[in-house]
This record gives sequence, C-alpha cells and structure tokens, in this order.
Amino acid sequence: MLGDLTGHPQSIPGSPDTGGTVPGRLKSALPSADHLSRTRWSRPRSAGRRPRTRPAGRGQCTVAETSRRRFLLGAGATGIALGLGSAGVVETVADRASVALPIPRGEHDYHARELEGAAFPQVPEEPGRFGMNRVIWSVPTTRPLAALTFDDGPTPEYTPRILEALRDAGVTATFNVMGHNAVAHRNLLREVVAAGHELGNHTWSHLNLTRLTPQQTRDEIVRCKETVEDIVGQPLAGFRPPRGMLTGYALRVCAELGYDVWVWSCTRGPDGVGTTDVVVDHLGSLVGPGDVVDLHDGLGRGTFQPGTSFTAGLAARREVEVRALPAVLHRVAERGITLTSAGRLLAAASDGGVPTAQRTGTA
Repeated sequence: MLGDLTGHPQSIPGSPDTGGTVPGRLKSALPSADHLSRTRWSRPRSAGRRPRTRPAGRGQCTVAETSRRRFLLGAGATGIALGLGSAGVVETVADRASVALPIPRGEHDYHARELEGAAFPQVPEEPGRFGMNRVIWSVPTTRPLAALTFDDGPTPEYTPRILEALRDAGVTATFNVMGHNAVAHRNLLREVVAAGHELGNHTWSHLNLTRLTPQQTRDEIVRCKETVEDIVGQPLAGFRPPRGMLTGYALRVCAELGYDVWVWSCTRGPDGVGTTDVVVDHLGSLVGPGDVVDLHDGLGRGTFQPGTSFTAGLAARREVEVRALPAVLHRVAERGITLTSAGRLLAAASDGGVPTAQRTGTA
C-alpha cells in the first residue's frame, strides 16, 4: 500500500493489495517495499531557516521526512496510476489495431497471411489490356432456354449415367472439368466431347482460390486448360470457380485466357443428402429462362479424401442428383424450357434474345 497526499492508504491498480499483477515492463521501474522502508527523504535547507524536527529513534523518521515521504509517495502513486491508465489506453488501441480477422487457416492460406502483412501488399503483376470478360450468374433472355452444367468430373461413378440421361432427353450440357479427373479418365472425357457436350475449366484440383497465392491460382487454372485441351484437341469454353469463390487475380487469369466466368442461379436444392423427389420438385418448378443450373458428376476435393465422412456424405448427395436427373429433365421440358450448354445459351441470348434495356444496362 502507498500513501496519497493526505497520508491515507492508496492502492495501485495491479498491485498485490488489489490482487492484480503489475505488467513486467513496469516492475523494474517501481521501487521495492524494502527500498521504500529504508529511504529517508529530506528537503534542502532554505537560507536562515532550519526545518522543524523531533528526535528520531531507531527505524523512525523526522516529521519533515514523513511529510516529504507522504507527498512523494502520494504523487508517485497518482503518477503511476495515471501511467497505468495511459498505458492501458495505448495498449487497447494498439491491440485493436493489430487484431487479425478470424480468417480460417489452411495449407494454402496465402491471403490470410497477406492481410496480416504489409499495409500495401505487393502487386504480383502489371495490369494489362485484357478486354471485356463477364461473370455470369444467369442470362437475361426472352427465349425459353436455360444452361445445364456439371462440375468436378469426369468420374466413372456418375458421368456415364449422366450422359445416358442427357442422350435420352436430347439435351446438351456443359461439363466443367477438373483437370486431375480428366487425366485419370481420359476415355470418359473423350466420350463427353463425342456426345456433343461443351467443356469448361474447373481448375486442376478444386482448391479454394481465395486461399492460394497468385502463382498457385495461375497454376490451377492454366494446368487444367493445357492438360484437358491436349487430351481432347479443342479449347475450353469458360471457367467455373470451385465453390463459386473468386479472387481478383483469378479473374485476371481468366481474362488473359479469354474466359467468361460462369457461376449459377439454380442448384439441386436444400443442403444435405435429401431425396430424389425433393430434387425433382425443386428444379422442376424453379428453372426458368436464362437460368444456369449447377449439378455435379464428381466429388471435388472429396476426390483426394477417400474414406472420410466428408467424402461419404458428398457421394450420397451426388448419387441423389444423378438418380433425380431423368425426372428433372422431363419436368423442365414439360414446362417448355429447353436445357442446353452454357455457350449455346449465351449465343442465343446475344442473337436477339436479350431485351435491349437489359443488354445495355439502361432502364
């Protein structure tokens, strides 16, 4: 305990008396209790005047010494309290300024590290004249057309059955290919092309693009493009980002390659495995002109995690989609909507199928 200006006891925040802890950087600046008990304070003599004193026994201080000690210790306590308060404010502001956003970390978590780094991250490449490329969720059109797309394949578990259902219904679609699966199932990939379907780029291994470095992003997209085009001998029509997640750098790479980026406006329906009836009812009543329907013929990242509960759940969900597909195609056709590839939908809309106000962006 330390005294204030009146000599009354006063506790320092964080002192043992209050049950607190003095920060380490302040401990060295505070006098110890033993040092204070052995220190005798005296004030300088003024000319012609001697301080009033009384005899001091062993371990006692003079009146002048006691008053001086109370004054200094009281002022010291006040100063230390103010110092602690100020330090607390500074610490709070500094702590708030340095708090990192709760960004999930992973093996390729580049952008989380970048956010915690320099205030002005280095621009990886110079800008370029890449023209106008689009991010497409749906296509405004007056024609009864919608795009049907499949992601993550090809795989022997799902792709052959999907091709059969499409053939029976007379429907063409876009298969957004994962490069790893294209190499693993080359003949199946060629069957997709031979049946008249369109191919899109769905990266090499379905990594989350928001967690990658610029170079990793480029590698994922370009490796898929070069490998798949080498197998089928024709260019890929566009890009579907894994999970629909993009970065500015991914858009740049797509622009360099001349890709439109295709997202989607319709999926198979509610989360979870569900049932074929739920999927049929959802898509059969929802799909309308200009929609982009997103289904799957593969497992995405589950391809690389066999035997896990995540992959098992995903496989069950995919199985329901595939089984529901014939009925979905029938239900949508009954409503007068023609399902086709993404490229054909865009071409038809551009050829007089888009209202002028929507095409130009004017009211």
